[in-house]
Amino acid sequence: MSPPFRNAHRLPAALPRCLAAGAALLAALSLGAGPAAAQSADQRAALEAWRDSLSQIEDTFTLLRRERLMIADAKVDRDNVMLHLRLGFLSLRFGDMAGGIHYDDAASEFEWATQLEPAWPYPWYGLGLAELALGDSQVAIVAGLKTMFGKDALAKAASAYAKSAEVDPAFVQGLVELANTALSQRVNIRLDVALDALRQSAATESAMNPQLLLARGRIEREVGSPDSATAALRKYLARGGDQGLGLLELARTQLGVGLDAGARAYYDGAAYDDSLSVPLYREDLSYFIPEAELASFDSTTGAGRVAWLNEFWTGRDNASLRSPNERLKEHYRRLYYVRRNFRLASPNRHYNIEEIYHSGSKEFDDRGMIYLRHGTPSDRASYSEPGVEPNETWVYRQPDGDLVFHFVSREDVQDFKLVESLLDIFGYSTAVGLQGASRSLGSNTTTEQLLSSREGISPIYSRLKGAGGASISRYMSEERSQGRASFRRGTSSDSYELQFDKSLDVKVQVLAVGDDADGPMVQVSYAIAGGSLTGQPTSRGQVYPVRLRFAMLDARGRTIASIDTTRFFLSRTPVPATEHLVGRAEVHAPPGTHQYRVFVQQGEDAGKILPTDTVRVGNPASRLAVSDLVLGRRNNNLGWIASPEDTVYLNPLQVFHRTEEMQLYYEVYGAPAGTLMRTEVAVRKGGGEGVFGKGGSAISLKFEEVSPGPVARLNRTLELKKLKPGSYTLGVRVFLPDGSIDSRVQHFTVIDP
Repeated sequence: MSPPFRNAHRLPAALPRCLAAGAALLAALSLGAGPAAAQSADQRAALEAWRDSLSQIEDTFTLLRRERLMIADAKVDRDNVMLHLRLGFLSLRFGDMAGGIHYDDAASEFEWATQLEPAWPYPWYGLGLAELALGDSQVAIVAGLKTMFGKDALAKAASAYAKSAEVDPAFVQGLVELANTALSQRVNIRLDVALDALRQSAATESAMNPQLLLARGRIEREVGSPDSATAALRKYLARGGDQGLGLLELARTQLGVGLDAGARAYYDGAAYDDSLSVPLYREDLSYFIPEAELASFDSTTGAGRVAWLNEFWTGRDNASLRSPNERLKEHYRRLYYVRRNFRLASPNRHYNIEEIYHSGSKEFDDRGMIYLRHGTPSDRASYSEPGVEPNETWVYRQPDGDLVFHFVSREDVQDFKLVESLLDIFGYSTAVGLQGASRSLGSNTTTEQLLSSREGISPIYSRLKGAGGASISRYMSEERSQGRASFRRGTSSDSYELQFDKSLDVKVQVLAVGDDADGPMVQVSYAIAGGSLTGQPTSRGQVYPVRLRFAMLDARGRTIASIDTTRFFLSRTPVPATEHLVGRAEVHAPPGTHQYRVFVQQGEDAGKILPTDTVRVGNPASRLAVSDLVLGRRNNNLGWIASPEDTVYLNPLQVFHRTEEMQLYYEVYGAPAGTLMRTEVAVRKGGGEGVFGKGGSAISLKFEEVSPGPVARLNRTLELKKLKPGSYTLGVRVFLPDGSIDSRVQHFTVIDP
């Protein structure tokens, strides 16, 4: 029987490639001189010793010399399976060092060995190694087709590893490589084969091998058996497995199914400075954070790494106004989902001019990368017709503005790429040509149906469909600008926005005003319309639970002040639809201008998240600064004791009747005691900021007063009866003798009683 040569040009076809070594190596080789029903422990040990000796060789000349020495032995002992196995491992080593045809040579040797001893695990194991080393075509479409039909290197390797496990369920190396290969496959995944082989090994003496336990834990997790995965990984840790790696794998398993227990394993594992787990922690972060932030992670060790990760994920929770560990759990849920739905069939990618996002990922397509950043879309749409490339549009409804992403798959049906405009689905040249269209886009059936499919995504598509003449170009530019803005924001940020079943009709006002021994304060007040409230009946009346969550962020996105409080309001009767439930909370905050997020939730399913905004917190110990302006009304019954002498009334609705008085409160910081302060108060019609311009003021007042010290608390009462219904801007400007000036403005609305 002759070997199935892949590179028969190296030796005559009648002879297998063999190699000879010194007398000592030949003595070891004699263990395999004849066929046997099963591979003995001595034969396995001899092969592992041979592989170890090869790993020490650092030059190809020595390998080549050994190969030549064994050719003579091959002519005499052509069916010695151990010779073929050893030569196969030598060729693998040669290929690692020199590349070229040597991986193919290794595959030939292992294939021949499988024919000589099909019941031995090592021939199949070696064949799997060779198939992986040979790899796939670098032509994307060729590699993709091979993958689809199970002819890719991973599929071939998985089959060989599976065979090694089949002939010997206790063969650790083959089982581990089978598991690793199955986890690496992109399509035609052999998880079922790997899992069956691993479960069969449970009855063998190798069942408690740490590497097998680790492999089984990973495979069980991927097939959706988190309990079995957790059990295997705990055994891996107990049997002396790498602690950092084991804890991370346990965390991935538990966090991916939403278990808080995974957070402890995650942070405990991060404390280990080992070469196995630290790169995996980094890889899990790299999907959505920039290199500069990764460099910061790289600079940490041990406890410092734990602190870094804790601050990172806590910041993400607070920025999303969520409870501890929610963002961490969501990240691993997303990873689990993306691996199943957006894996690339081939890592070889190329881009057309309209495909603007080059993520650098060779694992996931652009849908996967967006999903890792922002999670499940609020809505999706697609359009299918012969001649139209596969396409999808995703929208994320967010308080700071919708994110809209368009994806198209051209040559490779598994590789969806991000484009700026929906019309880029037709290709760049067609999209440019449509820009100059003179007839309505709806006049073309394909274009009309494509636009119709996206009408639920954004109103712009209805306008585009019906546009004609000059408006076509204008709407197309608007739609492309929307896509460009989404691309820029969406690919440089991540989010996990809260979702509520019902939108709450609530007004929220955030004001930097107030100061005590602990420093400056921020007031957060809200007013919820009675029509959107849901009460809980009790013997004492209606109870309305209201949760307020507020987070202030610094320039790096870290939380520097926060509130998370729930208040239970009691009302003898239901709050009328025309009235409001009002509340307030306060928090200390550092001086400076900061971003903030806030949401109000009422009951289980109604809530509202406000767009991200900024607030400027004054510093009493610094230069002149005026606080935010509090425009209040006594009838709101929403008061705050700023000092024993000052009760401040708030009005988050910022709506006033003409017949009532407005209570104006503000603070002036940084004016030394005894300093003469000159103040101007002006009210101007409209919502502009130029309240102190010449003429046109509906109200204009001037004061002079002496500062009592670092914080001056000032109350004014303004009559509004001269104001007609409408929108107004109130401004306060303060002057000091040294030329310092500061001002603040606030907007409000006047209505008839």
